[in-house]
Order: sequence, then structure tokens, then C-alpha cells
Amino acid sequence: MSIFRNKQFLENLIARATEERLRDLNRDYVKLTQISFDLRERLKSADLFPEVKTALEGELRWAERNLIERYHANIESKCHHILNSLRKGIALFYEDESLCGDFVYFLSLQFFRTAKMRKGLSDIHGNVPGHDARRTANILNHILATNVSVGLFRERKAYRIVFLKNETSSPFIAGDQPVLNMLDPKATNDLELYYPLSPRLAMVLTKDVARFPDRERNVTLFEVERYNYAVYGNSEDQIYSSDEDYLRQLVATKKNVLW
Repeated sequence: MSIFRNKQFLENLIARATEERLRDLNRDYVKLTQISFDLRERLKSADLFPEVKTALEGELRWAERNLIERYHANIESKCHHILNSLRKGIALFYEDESLCGDFVYFLSLQFFRTAKMRKGLSDIHGNVPGHDARRTANILNHILATNVSVGLFRERKAYRIVFLKNETSSPFIAGDQPVLNMLDPKATNDLELYYPLSPRLAMVLTKDVARFPDRERNVTLFEVERYNYAVYGNSEDQIYSSDEDYLRQLVATKKNVLW
């Protein structure tokens, strides 16, 4: 019964999308996550030797654990050349519709598919009695990432990639929440996605031409510290830096979540 309730919760969310193509994409993903479960149910009534059933059960459980990881690994592999371009301060790919689509999908997944996001989504219960939010969080994060990436792609000409060059004494850090939205979601529906690329280079995907009139600029020490503190504050339990002393000083401060 709980499985039915969980599926109903996801379907209710998916059905809210106004575009049929988006609804289909999310429904297909839900089906993908359920393949091994459905096969294991069929296996229970299959007329097979016990040892064969046990072996197949093991294979399906392995697929259960690894199928989605492999799916996302393929997405990351597909964007490898895009990330290489970004680390060189080159964003020409953004003008290509197909590559732009790949990039905003990757960026949205990097934003939603984290331990911190899964933890937050596990607290979303909706209006379906019997729904177990912990069981749907790993699927819900992908649905939200897909929805956001479609919105970003639709507005791709309004958004732009801006490179932030860091020549200060402090390096950019990274964390287990690799992408941050620097805008308050309660105040605006727009996004400003911050993504550190190296200790000396980061990028933002933004609509704000007034604050970011140029496609690249040097940041001040204050800005570096602001971005780093946001990464630290929104991390679950891991942050990374090329400067060990700087990292120790940062984690000694009180952690506050960005939003």
C-alpha cells in the first residue's frame, strides 16, 4: 500500500507540469527507477529452481543499488568536455541548443542531487496519506532537477554565464552541495546558480545584467569570502579547499544555511 501511496505522491507532482513532454520525461524516469522492483515481484511467482531465483534476486538488488548511479554517471560523462571548457573560462557551448540543454540539466542535477537536498526532500509529505517521503526523496530530486532545467533552457537567452576570476589571497572552496542558488527563493522565482570550478575560477548562471554587466570579472576578497561561506553553510558534512589553513579557519566559524 505504501508503494502505491508513494507513486501517487510522485504522480500528483508530475501532473502539475503544464507541458506534456515534461510530464512524460518525469514519468519515464519514475518507471526507470521501478524496473528492478517490478522484476523482483514477478520473480516471486516464477517457476524456477531456488538457487536460480536467489541468483536473479541478487542481480536485481545490485541493479537496484547501481542503476540510477550509472544513469547519472553517464550524464556527468556527457558533460565532461563542457566542464573542461568552463575551467578554461570558455562558454561558447552555451550558444549551442543541444549542449546548452545538456549543461543546464547537469547543473540542475548538481543542485538537487545531494545529501542535503535529499534530507530536505525527505521532510516533504504532501497530501497523500501513507506517503513515505524518505522513499521518494531520491526520485523527487530528479523530478525537480528536470523541471528546473527545462525552465532554464526555455529562458536560456535571458540567462548568461559569467566567470568570476579570483586573484585574492583566499581560494574558492567547493563542497558536497556543489551548486548554490544565491537568490532567496522566497523573494524571486529567478535563479543565480553559483558553481566553483577551481580555487581561482568560478561561474554564475544569472539574469542580472546590472550586477554582472561583463562576461567575466575579478572578484574582491569580500566576495570570495561570501561565496565560500555560502558553500560552507550549505554543505552537509564535506567541503574542499586547496589551502588547509584557510579551511581550518573557515570551519571554526559558525555555520549558517544560506536560505
